[in-house]
Amino acid sequence: MLEPIFDHPRLVAVYDAFDGDRRDLAAYVQILRELGSHCVLDVGSGTGCLACMLVENGFKVTGVEPARASVEFARHKPNAESVTWVVGDVTTLPRNTSVDTAIMT
Repeated sequence: MLEPIFDHPRLVAVYDAFDGDRRDLAAYVQILRELGSHCVLDVGSGTGCLACMLVENGFKVTGVEPARASVEFARHKPNAESVTWVVGDVTTLPRNTSVDTAIMT
């Protein structure tokens, strides 16, 4: 279910500030490495913090997020051009989407 706060452009612009520096995401990178993951599906990718960090760390990433404003905000982050962004949920992923690991933080 889409929460309106995640799809309001003015609220999305300040969302990351409330989450802090996101040092917590490094643990997910380590877990994915330990699993031998290469192609990751970031379910509920939000403003793209994890998806962009994963790309920076050599993973192929698809981010799926139902809030269009969050995805549009994510597309402007460093490394975002290397993420395959999908506005929707896992049922709306293209049929040819291939991943070896799905993650949801």
